Amino acid sequence: MATLKESADWTEGIYQIETTDPVVGGENGIANQQAKDLANRTKWLKQEVEKRAPTASPTFTGSPKAPTAAQTVNDTTLATTAYVRTAIAALVGSAPETLDTLAEIATALGSDNNLKAVLLAEIAKKTNQTDFSTLRNLLIGIPFPYPTTAVPAGCLAFNGQTFNKTTYPELAKKYPSGVLPDLRGEFIRGWDNGRGIDSERGILTTQAGTALIPYLHSNNSENTLGIAYNNTDTSYKVTNNTYHRRTVTSANIVTAPTVGADYTFVRPRNISFQYICLAG
Repeated sequence: MATLKESADWTEGIYQIETTDPVVGGENGIANQQAKDLANRTKWLKQEVEKRAPTASPTFTGSPKAPTAAQTVNDTTLATTAYVRTAIAALVGSAPETLDTLAEIATALGSDNNLKAVLLAEIAKKTNQTDFSTLRNLLIGIPFPYPTTAVPAGCLAFNGQTFNKTTYPELAKKYPSGVLPDLRGEFIRGWDNGRGIDSERGILTTQAGTALIPYLHSNNSENTLGIAYNNTDTSYKVTNNTYHRRTVTSANIVTAPTVGADYTFVRPRNISFQYICLAG
């Protein structure tokens, strides 16, 4: 028994056998025409399917397309070229053209074992290192109140201690003596700088507390006003050798007697912080 000869051909329309058609068999017989047309279509379809990629481990040719997922997607969705280019652009960012590929980065790094230093140096090129260093050096030695008792790394407390001027060269420029002021229990006051309010003071000089007299008098003559108390506030004893008189030279100014028993010691309300500074 012979079989039909098939060709990979998509026959347009399947022949309909009419009632008047003679029953003729054979390769081109009318009785085999429908089966032949369908067999040709089947062979054509089989070849077309075989041209397509298999569902398991397919190999694509040409320019296959797929939907582009959002950058926030984190699953097994296919990554299109558009998705990949967007992700790479976000990674590269504003990197210089000479360092925007892995090959260029590898060439720039070479065989340098100190990878961290090399990377930091390249990153530093994107910042103004000079301006940053200038600002940082400006902040060194400036007292600022710190809310804990522990001194953070890179800082020193203002406890009146000496420091190594070689270790902290920028701090030594602010405090050439190599000694930090002792700010424990102290208030900071603005330097007079020619204003005339506190003209006898210099930068970083200390000043004792002041005892104020509660009752005042009018006086048209020169007199003294104010009593600078000694460095301790544990005693209320005032003697002639522990206070400093200030001369009042303008007439009709309310003044106080030079010596008296009724003194009021004034301390403003305050909250204690620890004064520290950036050391270097």
